[in-house]
Amino acid sequence: MAMAHSLSYCGDFVRQSDPDRFLLSMFAPADRREALWALFAFQGEIAKTRDVVSDSTLGRMRLQWWRDELEKIYAGHEAPAHEVLAPLAAAIRVHDLPLADFEMLLEAREFDLGDELPGNVEGFLNYADLTTTPLMRMAVQIEGCDPALEPVQAVAMNYALAGLLRVIPHWAGHGRCVLPEDVMAAYGITPGGLFTGKNLDGLAEMVRFLARERVAGIKPGSKLLRATDVLAGLYFRQMERVSYDVLSPRMAIDPAFKVLRLTFFTKFM
Repeated sequence: MAMAHSLSYCGDFVRQSDPDRFLLSMFAPADRREALWALFAFQGEIAKTRDVVSDSTLGRMRLQWWRDELEKIYAGHEAPAHEVLAPLAAAIRVHDLPLADFEMLLEAREFDLGDELPGNVEGFLNYADLTTTPLMRMAVQIEGCDPALEPVQAVAMNYALAGLLRVIPHWAGHGRCVLPEDVMAAYGITPGGLFTGKNLDGLAEMVRFLARERVAGIKPGSKLLRATDVLAGLYFRQMERVSYDVLSPRMAIDPAFKVLRLTFFTKFM
């Protein structure tokens, strides 16, 4: 409780809206966490765009605002007194974060504004890549490691894949689906069935099939990346224990001793 009161706006925002990334930030040096929280708060702001607008036009306008403000920062203008943008501008300057990574994240979030499904596994993995890899690349840079020397994409893809599979029930409850269309058809799943909870006999086997895209045996030097891959592994093991039935009530509960196991395996990975 005392920690929550001492957090910055970005730190508290991430703690509440993305507790796993907040937990992962604890594996970075203490003096780098504010910059990480600013970056993760930016991710949270653009990721929720679909949920806070009434139509896709307003969503695109919201994303364009972020794009315009970032371009001003990179052009040398002072950031406005915005609770996320101002600390993000400081993180960009101090850690030399590339504009291209922010642009990729914004472009990926435009996909969220439509109801188009990825056509195949490649499209599904591309979505996972674009929404997560640029973020992890910048996080590793903030941590003080060289992202070019780390397996950033492989770790980011594992983390994104675990997240996308675990979130299926939650997103379905909000009329959202980003699963590959051809794989869904092969297992007899339709978006309408997901949204209504009907004809889902093939769902667990479909999740099992997609989980095979996980990359094993990654050995990052970055402690932040190690923790991220360990956490993804905990979630994959949780899915395996319920036979990939992501609708199981057990999936709504954190893996047993999550923090302890995360700390132990990150240290001895």
